[in-house]
Amino acid sequence: MKKNILITGTSRGLGKYLVDNLKYNYEIIGISRAKIKENNFENICLDLTNFYDFDKILLKIGEKRVNTIIFNAGVGYFGKFEDASDFDYKNIINLNLLSPILLLQKVLPYLEEKANIIFIGSIAGKKFMKSAAVYQASKFAIRGFAGALKNELKGKKVFLINPKILETDFHKDSLVFIPNEKSKITSLENVLEIIENILEKKENRFEIDL
Repeated sequence: MKKNILITGTSRGLGKYLVDNLKYNYEIIGISRAKIKENNFENICLDLTNFYDFDKILLKIGEKRVNTIIFNAGVGYFGKFEDASDFDYKNIINLNLLSPILLLQKVLPYLEEKANIIFIGSIAGKKFMKSAAVYQASKFAIRGFAGALKNELKGKKVFLINPKILETDFHKDSLVFIPNEKSKITSLENVLEIIENILEKKENRFEIDL
């Protein structure tokens, strides 16, 4: 019987890549704001900043037990701190921080006893950089949240994966220069390999910097 994996942010980028590569060996329940036309995995069309809709996810899970949950959905603003709107910053905090916290609280009773809880963090959550103050704040906070959960949730395995710049269009609207040297890029394959190792119980580190 295939294990169930819940993944957020599955319509594009890393989330879509994970679905495309994991759906053959696992039962995927995806969550994305955009509709997905593919019908070979179950996807819930949902705005993760609308916390009142989280009960819809529980209805989809039903009597299933989730083996692994991957918090991948995220958004960033890269530019001068004073140039962003209130909406930009509220959206970053709501999606990057509050959404994983509140969703995990809802889903926790549906997780297997020894479930994996995987957060896609960022090197930006460990180093002080310019032009991404609120994005960095959200990633520093999720790192603290994950670290606390590691000590609190007995039996569950908590992981924090910190990529550099991913090979996606995440930074396409950036108002500042984003370097594209190979040394500052994390491949999607690299993230997938770590997650596969977690699923196969070959990876035990809490925090993995890529």
